Amino acid sequence: MGLADLFRADDRPGKINLGIGVYKMKPAKHRCSPALKKAEQYLLENETTKNYLGIDGIPEFARCTQELLFGKGSALINDKRARTAQTPGGTGALRIAADFLAKILR
Repeated sequence: MGLADLFRADDRPGKINLGIGVYKMKPAKHRCSPALKKAEQYLLENETTKNYLGIDGIPEFARCTQELLFGKGSALINDKRARTAQTPGGTGALRIAADFLAKILR
């Protein structure tokens, strides 16, 4: 995709590689943000399973995502013409989107 090449070619000292799904800095330091630490602690204290969610995901999260994309009170949402798929990661989301586009653009 070329992003890794562009990152390597960039000679700015403060650059941060956000293209691979983790927060990385030079020289090879992997920083864990305070927000991530807090989220991990919350999961340790409250998590009851390691199962993945179904593709419909968490209904409240799906609703908020649709409102963010289409606007609160959108006709698309109110008429139930918007659908949301929740994936276990960015690569899974890209695969679902690609499969969807391949199917509808035939």
